[in-house]
Amino acid sequence: MSASDRDDQPDELQLPRPKRTLLRRFTAWVERARALKGWVEEARGHSAALDATFETIERDSRIGGGMLAGALSYRLFVFALPLSFFLIAGLGLVAEALGVQPNVVVNSVGFAGTVTREVESSAKEASNWWVALTSFFVLVYVTRVLLRAVAIVHALAWEGSAAAVKVSSRQLGIFGAAVFAQLALVSGVGAVSHQTAAGGLLALVALVAALAGLWVVVSLQLPHSDARWTGLIPGSLFYAIGIVGVQIFNIAVLDELLKSKSTTYGALGIAATLLLGFFLMGRVIVGAAALNATLHARRTRKRVTGSSNGRLQTDAVGEVVRFGSGSHSRSSG
Repeated sequence: MSASDRDDQPDELQLPRPKRTLLRRFTAWVERARALKGWVEEARGHSAALDATFETIERDSRIGGGMLAGALSYRLFVFALPLSFFLIAGLGLVAEALGVQPNVVVNSVGFAGTVTREVESSAKEASNWWVALTSFFVLVYVTRVLLRAVAIVHALAWEGSAAAVKVSSRQLGIFGAAVFAQLALVSGVGAVSHQTAAGGLLALVALVAALAGLWVVVSLQLPHSDARWTGLIPGSLFYAIGIVGVQIFNIAVLDELLKSKSTTYGALGIAATLLLGFFLMGRVIVGAAALNATLHARRTRKRVTGSSNGRLQTDAVGEVVRFGSGSHSRSSG
């Protein structure tokens, strides 16, 4: 072919690169998600801690952990209101018992102190004895409601059903004592932190240990299958660390939000901010229950299938039989 013939041929048409359509992008995203899921599943097979973490998250999602935390936040809010009036009305007695000034008591009881300050600002004359008496009886009732809500959360996490949840007077007394002990501990840590930073740090560590011990006692009064008290320690530590973290978040963030939202949005801003803090507390409670239930289920499976000679252990067989008979009776009922 001569040079003149090549010059007569038209140039090749340069087509633009095809754009990635929405469907193509979605397909690529699905492929990456499948690859990530495969990597996670492989990693779970090599790490017991990672597998337990994901199993806890799956259990939390299965029981509707977010909705349960929302329900708990509402009940915690209702619980905090009569508690605030009770603390305001009996502030002199509380201050005398703790040996501190009344304003230190209000500023030292964590999130309850935040609620108390807001209620106190609109109820300056609420320190009569009849207000303390009335708020006490209301407080007993809402404490029972709160305990039943917490018991339902544990029943769903441990047993998958809350149909048989009942609250006895003994459980109510232990739960109420644990709640007020927690308030006293937080108040004590707040009083120490007002003195020295080093003492406040040591008191914070002691607070975590004490809160974990209190939650072990509370968990023994809630649905927990056949788990021993030692099996409830991981969730109790999770609860203690989580509650302390929420308290720090309340002091560092929510107090400022309360100051700003109360002037901008009024009572609605205050209620929304308080409900956010209570939702975080509810999330910690649900997470602690899901963690303990998951670890107990893993231990049970290990007893059933993890014997060295490959045979089922006697106690494991008994547990499987009891579980099967219990499921049969529930389904027949």
